Amino acid sequence: MDLVFVADGSFVEAHDLRDGRRLQIDGEDITTLLSERDVLRFLDQGSTIRTPEVVRHTKQELINAFGAANDLLRKEGLREGLERFTEFSNLLFLKLISEIEEDREANGEERILEKRYCWDAFKDKPAQEMLDYINDTVLPRLVRNYNHTSDVFQTKLAITTPKTLKQIVDRLSKLHLLNTESDIKGDAFEYFLKNSISVGNDLGEYFTPRHIVKLAVDLVDPLFEETIYDPTCGTGGFLIQAFRHVKGKVKNTPENLRFLKEDTIFGREITATAKVAKMNMIIIGDGHNNIVQMDSLSKPLKEEYDVVLANFPFSQKTDYAGLYGYETDNANPVFLQLIIDALKPGGRAGVVVPEGVLFDEAAPNVRVRKRLLESCELEAVVSLHEYVFRPYTGQPTSLLIFKKGKPTKSVWFFDVINDGFEKSTRKTGRRAAKENDLPLLRQLWSERGNSDRSFSVGIDTIREHGFKLTIDEFRDQFSNPEWVQLGGQEGVCDIVIGGTPDTSRRDYYGGEHLFAKIGDMTACEGAVLHETEERLTNAGVENSSVKLIGAGTVLLSFKLSLGKVAITGAPMYTNEAIAAIIPKDGRILPKFLYYVLPRIPMPGARKAAKGQTSSKGRLEKARIPLPTIAEQEAFIAKMEEYDETVDRLRREIAETNLEADEWFRAEAMS
Repeated sequence: MDLVFVADGSFVEAHDLRDGRRLQIDGEDITTLLSERDVLRFLDQGSTIRTPEVVRHTKQELINAFGAANDLLRKEGLREGLERFTEFSNLLFLKLISEIEEDREANGEERILEKRYCWDAFKDKPAQEMLDYINDTVLPRLVRNYNHTSDVFQTKLAITTPKTLKQIVDRLSKLHLLNTESDIKGDAFEYFLKNSISVGNDLGEYFTPRHIVKLAVDLVDPLFEETIYDPTCGTGGFLIQAFRHVKGKVKNTPENLRFLKEDTIFGREITATAKVAKMNMIIIGDGHNNIVQMDSLSKPLKEEYDVVLANFPFSQKTDYAGLYGYETDNANPVFLQLIIDALKPGGRAGVVVPEGVLFDEAAPNVRVRKRLLESCELEAVVSLHEYVFRPYTGQPTSLLIFKKGKPTKSVWFFDVINDGFEKSTRKTGRRAAKENDLPLLRQLWSERGNSDRSFSVGIDTIREHGFKLTIDEFRDQFSNPEWVQLGGQEGVCDIVIGGTPDTSRRDYYGGEHLFAKIGDMTACEGAVLHETEERLTNAGVENSSVKLIGAGTVLLSFKLSLGKVAITGAPMYTNEAIAAIIPKDGRILPKFLYYVLPRIPMPGARKAAKGQTSSKGRLEKARIPLPTIAEQEAFIAKMEEYDETVDRLRREIAETNLEADEWFRAEAMS
């Protein structure tokens, strides 16, 4: 036996016993059962395989086609983002459904859509004739077939220039989309979102990364004969994954398939992407009739569904808060209340929320957290770092997993510091990376175990903290109980905050007293800060709140740019954005603090990443390791070795760049 698959009903782990590694495709762990074809590839190629070259090539061609279509639709006068995407989706659907019909016919099955309405019937026609044929023949047939509950398809294309249509059709005709092993509509939506300035701002709508969608669905684990609802379904990402998840658990009998198609999937979406969600459901196996274009907040639901999966648009305004018992125009807490209300007793939910809902002290946010904890068992808060939704937004988010019916007794927190993708803001998206905490999350899920990424907090403690539910609120207390408090009466250090003399008084500046700011710490080469850009006069010191900090003291930035450190090389003063960390006794070495402080979780770190600040009180509550002096000295020596290696590599890089410049001048320009 070479390959092992372990499943508990919700999760799948796959391992190669030959090298002890997890099975991966393109650097991502396998979390579902595989086709026979892929199993054979793993047996032949080892624990890590790549998507076939022809598939990667086809997907790149598809992305190129998206780009060309985007440019053409811009010239057509369609607005960027959603409007262009919706129009392109009509043509993309025609191409996909035509390929599906060809595949069905090749397998001896009966066609659902006749050939005269499919791609080959018009793709080679002249431009004007093609436009007329699609508008007069194809679209009316699709309208009759699929517009049962609302307009999935418009009766006419928004494209009015025959040449534009012809160019897009020609690009798509070259591709065979069913072989891309890709979520085609998802790729298209993601492309048009990434290349849109307005979609995210106007709609609060961000493409939910597929690995997060899959994680949420796996954690909630919807079952056959359960009803599944997404009140803000967008293009249907959660519903598609849930449909596939459930379909993989049942036999493909006619009755089971009928229930899946007609009585399982339900969604609402306020924007025109509801049509795209319907198209997506048609492509994967129908189920589109229960998706409705409407504002889900306008019509409350009571105990309707077994499962709710959602990533509602953040920071929207609403006029319907009163229907849910709130006095606010902030839709965030109202959406969460809608989801709670929509669940049947015993129903389960997986919901992505902005972190503000979890810590904000405004009455509506406190009330919805209290209601959530009292009416549901909040099983987990999975904290997602601020890069997860890049390039659309740097908004920190959390995934809530809860079950309705019993009040919460304890909440399990898990911190996703790395999600298997680079922490990048590049517009083209985040590339795969080795660091990934999601396998650990899946491993710990059934027992909700503690680790360096996870811990549990009792409801009494949560109540004492004003029902706040961010991981930062409890991290220091629970993640490393053997660590000690940094500051305050119980802490090992005193924390001294500086100040800034009146900048309008020129006589306060230009003296002999060193005055450190964050810029000085940034510019400092090495650990020790010897010089500052500005100096204070005696008058500046005497007429301000600055405090003298002795030599050998660790400085820590904590406002806006949290986590920069330096050690004072001489007595100096600091501004109010810098905290001096002064050991109370000989139990902790300054150089140990210098290396540890930037590398441990700091209260307020996430808020600082969003342009806010920490505070002296939060810093005092931070917890740090306190090994013996001998252990600290060994730790310092090891870190200094790493520093020397980094410095050497930087010098080598600089020297290599210099050599390259000299070669270029000598050879290329001679």
